[in-house]
Amino acid sequence: MKKNKIYDLLSSPVFILLLLLTVNFIISIFQPMNNDEGIFSYIGRAWSQNGIPPYQGTVENKTPGIFELYAVSNLLFGVTVFFVRSLGIIAVLISSYLIYLIGEKIYSHLAGVFSMYLFGLISTWGLLNGIFISHTEVFMVMFSILSFYILIKGKDSLKWKYLLLLAGISMGFSIAFKQIAVTTTWALLLFFIYTYRDKTIQNKITGIILVGAGMFISTLLSIIPLLLSGVSVKEYLEGAWLILLNSGSSSSLAVHISRFLDVLIFSRLALFYPLLFLLIIQRDLLKNRYFVGLFIWILFDFIGINSSGYYYGHQIRQLIPSLSIILGVLLAASLTRLFQQNSNQNKYLSFIIITLIVLILPYGSLSIGAKLFVFNKQNDPDKEIGIWLRNNTHKNESIYIVNGSGNPALSYSERVSSSKYFNSTFITDDSKRNIVLNDLQAKPPVFILKLNTKEDEEFHIDPKIENLIRNHYSLKIRKYNYDIFKRN
Repeated sequence: MKKNKIYDLLSSPVFILLLLLTVNFIISIFQPMNNDEGIFSYIGRAWSQNGIPPYQGTVENKTPGIFELYAVSNLLFGVTVFFVRSLGIIAVLISSYLIYLIGEKIYSHLAGVFSMYLFGLISTWGLLNGIFISHTEVFMVMFSILSFYILIKGKDSLKWKYLLLLAGISMGFSIAFKQIAVTTTWALLLFFIYTYRDKTIQNKITGIILVGAGMFISTLLSIIPLLLSGVSVKEYLEGAWLILLNSGSSSSLAVHISRFLDVLIFSRLALFYPLLFLLIIQRDLLKNRYFVGLFIWILFDFIGINSSGYYYGHQIRQLIPSLSIILGVLLAASLTRLFQQNSNQNKYLSFIIITLIVLILPYGSLSIGAKLFVFNKQNDPDKEIGIWLRNNTHKNESIYIVNGSGNPALSYSERVSSSKYFNSTFITDDSKRNIVLNDLQAKPPVFILKLNTKEDEEFHIDPKIENLIRNHYSLKIRKYNYDIFKRN
């Protein structure tokens, strides 16, 4: 194979999509259900099977998009993560291709190629919880990227007003998966004002109104299933938005600073920061209003990932689209200049692309995923516990897990939690603890489970609940990290 054909292959968006499909499939599809998936799966199952809609019978600080996906998944396939994970892989592929199109539009085909590799492969890192392909940020990011692509595409279109409405609709769906997309919305509006500088003030105001109208339309569409299930607008606002004021939605200052340093400064992500200095020799890019607009985008996404202070890997996904395009454009501009009129240009570019792939592949996740696939042995204690609970209870009986990360077991049990505070993250004060205690007394669970892992021990169980267990429950079995107590 000639060198130019190698370059043609490596720089083909189709090849990159196949690479990303393979990597994401291997690292994610065979993993056991993780804790967040357990939360979403339980809420979706309680909604679709038990008639308990979000924000009424369950407490979780997410907008409804992810619950709706898991509710559909449960209706179609029962308790499983494969359907939503498959949708997550598709979302990553769509996002990656849109990143390519934006990079190509802003600068060149090569810029799109580098941006696509960077976004697609960095998103698979363990640092970004790459194996958690069904988390809210995956879908949020896809719709955010789509909004920017539509906005850029509409710049020179006679139908720019219709496209701005579509950009707003897409951003509304982004927010429907996670509230923090609001910061990206501000970036979108400022990006519009900056890049559409030839428009009159009246047209810019019209554009902002159209984006807002689009967001209203998609937000309304996202909450219609809730309204049809009897959830009021007040319950939606309290459950999806006002809950963000709960201390469980944000970290302490000490955790904030520590996690900031660990995740954003002293991590694998910092390998790419020096590439930003290429702007010193590529100052002509500052004449490109789209490129400058990318810094508006990355600024507001940086604000977004800093908002909670936890810096969970999946939260960092929000920053990767704008960062990848900036780096992709800088790399393409610098290398095009370096190899200008060089007959071996494609040869050198092929080597650089291969080097980039080798540097940023998620080797650890690939190794774990490959072992799960080859040996087909998925060690999943939560699933075993959930099935045990299902087999030892009747369909109309309830259970309760008092602490920590037992949500996958709750989901697999196909039983309802005795309290809407099934997720201990939001049991943050005495009023919430009293609600849980009253729920357990009003609807006594057949089994109460306690986890004994180091992570779960950090959650302090209310002494009143400990007393309830002591007086009305007996230890039935110890299995894996669970103490399972049965009602006397």
